[in-house]
Amino acid sequence: MITIEKAAEKDLETICTLDSMVLGNSSRRDFLANAVKADQCLVARTQNTVVGFGILERSFYGQGFISLLIVHPDYRKRGVATDLLRHIESICPTEKLFTSTNKSNVIAQRVLETRGFVRSGYIENLDEGDPEIIYFKRLRGDGV
Repeated sequence: MITIEKAAEKDLETICTLDSMVLGNSSRRDFLANAVKADQCLVARTQNTVVGFGILERSFYGQGFISLLIVHPDYRKRGVATDLLRHIESICPTEKLFTSTNKSNVIAQRVLETRGFVRSGYIENLDEGDPEIIYFKRLRGDGV
């Protein structure tokens, strides 16, 4: 069973280790620490072990934006990303939710599209030769 909750200061080392494992370096440590302190980071746990995390911000034109969604490689394809997304959608304070992923990350694209996110544009030149795809999901409201 997976539980989702706000990350606590005690989770920071585990979050940083997981991020470094997936990213290949520890360059986002300060960003992660700030997200935990600002209550923007959520962790997914199974049997008291952090197996993933997500960061929900409002830095994207005042809209909800998932800036990171990381799942431990050993726990992928077990519903962790889906559970994190579902929870983030339920707590997002705005009617629109955005996120992004690289064009090369086909697995993330499938997960987002399965959850009802639609492509909303591209950003070139963030990662050379691998454009960022922006995704959008309307959470509530009639769109008027």
